Amino acid sequence: MSTARLAPTSLAVLLAMALPACGGGPALVELAPTSVQLFGRGQRAEVHATPRQRNGKPIPDAPCRWASSDEKVVTVSARHNDATLTSTGPGAASVTCTAGQVTATLQVAVRVVARVEAPATIKLTLTDERAATPLAARAFDDQGAPVAGRLVYTRCADESVCRGDSRGQLWPTGPGKTSATVEVEGTGTQLEVTVVDERSELTRPKLMKRGYMEDLEREVARKQAAEAAAERKAAEGAPRR
Repeated sequence: MSTARLAPTSLAVLLAMALPACGGGPALVELAPTSVQLFGRGQRAEVHATPRQRNGKPIPDAPCRWASSDEKVVTVSARHNDATLTSTGPGAASVTCTAGQVTATLQVAVRVVARVEAPATIKLTLTDERAATPLAARAFDDQGAPVAGRLVYTRCADESVCRGDSRGQLWPTGPGKTSATVEVEGTGTQLEVTVVDERSELTRPKLMKRGYMEDLEREVARKQAAEAAAERKAAEGAPRR
């Protein structure tokens, strides 16, 4: 009985064809998540890659080579098969993981606040009980879609009239007019602020007129001079011993 023998070249081809099925390099790479959306610059997301054989068995020691198609949109820092994506600007980009001869891709969209809307003017009332007034401010991303859940910062040009906070509110501090800035993630708008004082006499501070201190000093000097004159007159009229 004769036995057929394979030529060395044919044997090498068969082994190469069999390697992906029973081991060797990855046949595919799975990414989790498969897409990422980030809001604002400096936001981060974690991505994990799992290289697998053709039969689905994971290959944990097959490392990925990570890359971003546009680092003006997103950058990648990675260790083995785990990557951290960091948004750098608005737009869309793809992040790839290459393990062996196989590449997996996920899409990244970055949205930033491009416009903030707020009332053009606002009137605040200063009362005996200090209270803040919330602003009806809205933020929109670079695609024109509304953005919710972001911190709204306010600040006043003249803090003797009003003060802002990190909750989208204005606090009246004194009568007058000033401007205020409303800001969400670095993008803002301005409005005019008028504060009316409706405090009672009990809590309203007394306003000093111009020259108040000079008038007070002159009054004190007059009183001191009158007291000194009275003392001298009394001393002159006293009987001598």
